[in-house]
Amino acid sequence: MSEPSMPRTVAEAYLAHLKQRGVDYLFANGGTDFAPLVEAYARAPESGLTFPQPIAVAHENAAVCMALGYTMVTGRPQAVMVHVSVGTANAVLGLMNSMRDRVPLLMTAGRTPLFEEGRFGSRASYIHWAQEMFDQAGMVREFVKWDYELRDGLNVEQVVDRALAIATAAPAGPVYLSLPREVLAQSAEPRVRSLPGHAATPTAAHPDPEAVVRAAALLAQAERPLIVTIASGQDPQTVSMLAELAERFALPVVEARARFMCLSPAHPMHIGFDAASALDEADVVLVLEADVPWMPNLERPDAQAQIIHAGIDPLFSRYPMRSFPSDLSVTAPMRAFLPALTRAMKMASAGRDAQISARRERAAAWRRAAWGRYADERALDERAGGPISKVWLSRCLNDIKPPDAILVNEYSVQRPHIDFTQAGTYYQYPPIGALGWGVPAALGAQMAAPDRLVIATVGDGAYMFANPAACHQVAAAQKLPVLTIVCNNSRWDAVSDAALRMYPQGAAKQTGNAQLSSLSPSPRFEQYAEASGGYGECVTERAELPHALARALRVVREERRQALLNVICA
Repeated sequence: MSEPSMPRTVAEAYLAHLKQRGVDYLFANGGTDFAPLVEAYARAPESGLTFPQPIAVAHENAAVCMALGYTMVTGRPQAVMVHVSVGTANAVLGLMNSMRDRVPLLMTAGRTPLFEEGRFGSRASYIHWAQEMFDQAGMVREFVKWDYELRDGLNVEQVVDRALAIATAAPAGPVYLSLPREVLAQSAEPRVRSLPGHAATPTAAHPDPEAVVRAAALLAQAERPLIVTIASGQDPQTVSMLAELAERFALPVVEARARFMCLSPAHPMHIGFDAASALDEADVVLVLEADVPWMPNLERPDAQAQIIHAGIDPLFSRYPMRSFPSDLSVTAPMRAFLPALTRAMKMASAGRDAQISARRERAAAWRRAAWGRYADERALDERAGGPISKVWLSRCLNDIKPPDAILVNEYSVQRPHIDFTQAGTYYQYPPIGALGWGVPAALGAQMAAPDRLVIATVGDGAYMFANPAACHQVAAAQKLPVLTIVCNNSRWDAVSDAALRMYPQGAAKQTGNAQLSSLSPSPRFEQYAEASGGYGECVTERAELPHALARALRVVREERRQALLNVICA
């Protein structure tokens, strides 16, 4: 049996170790610092080494968000590399999304060559002087868990192992590693067997048993309990766990601004997507992985209600200010907390059948009220007719998507009007709202699930933030048949809506002139997809939308080409 190939350079050792640690792809936006990596990939047929598949992406934020999309579906962190300081600057938005959404990522960047001369790989380009920073990692330090610079090739494997272990440790997030060109170009040292081996990701914290018993007692005694969740479904395994807990003990669940499918809307304890009305009545509120469970200046629980927070970091300690009241906070991942709470509830609920029955009736009333409001919204929208609305867009998408389709939503889809019944089928923009995430995240999701339909729904502002030419080019290069729906109303709703909320009787309301929110004239967005060999269509009429969706879906599923609908919305 032949000996395995040995890396010739640190770049080869680095790439080979990434592959050994389960990194499938290197999403890259290259520069002059990439020369050792380019050579390593070119020499791979000769070296026999196996590396992550390189994916060239024409914009750094798109590269980061593609990696995030792949990881959110598979759970496996990927690597991104960008060009020194300037590439890092373009990647900052993606890092913010990664950090706040708790998605692990190995973010790497080249570093301007250390030496002006005298070393292989030293400065040889005019830009190498101006691109150097005193502290390149400083611009991202607040939004990464760890940053480091590879100073010598001797410990490249240990550095990579530590980076991946920290990225995946709860709460997960991005790490940042800079890679000087001279170090990547070094000859690879023989492996030093005495150095520590693979750094395992620490096991997640399990809930304190006494805290779980106390939480169970509060919920079991409650007449009007309520569960509020935003991100418990980020771990798809927890969806069935929450369903069992809610059904068995009649605990109503609200998905308040949920970024994932946490509980099927068909579940009898699912009482909708607006916590306001139930919060007013609840006497015990269990908050699951919810950074902002309610808006204090708009809604809040009763002052006498008992509040329980549970999550990997229930304080959301990386948020500078967050002051939601809590009578009990439990640190644990949902996959540990929910089964433990179910077991404790069995004991705490013994002999309380009548109370559980009464809670079930109350939850049914809450559910009927919520679903009645949603039906009224649909009926009103149908009667109003006119331009395509977000309600109509959501309903039409609901009619055409299969149950296992993955929908990546950046602002346009309205959850009350579209059904997700399978775990891992809905992903909403990260809470920090760094726009431009949706389309590249959908591309990454398509790479992770090539046999499933992936739909990206974005506003026109979010679409432009995504650097669409770069996204459609990489979709064509990698043959990723994503269906992109642009809900185009030629403005930033968030800007105009914020102004009108603050000044409901102000000049902007009176004149209808909300400055700094207009995106008119609107580009012909469908031509971005067409320029990269995809299908594009502009849809202006409400009655035409179902037919346009059918045409786009045929292209995606039968021709395996990307498609984009530029939907002119109200």
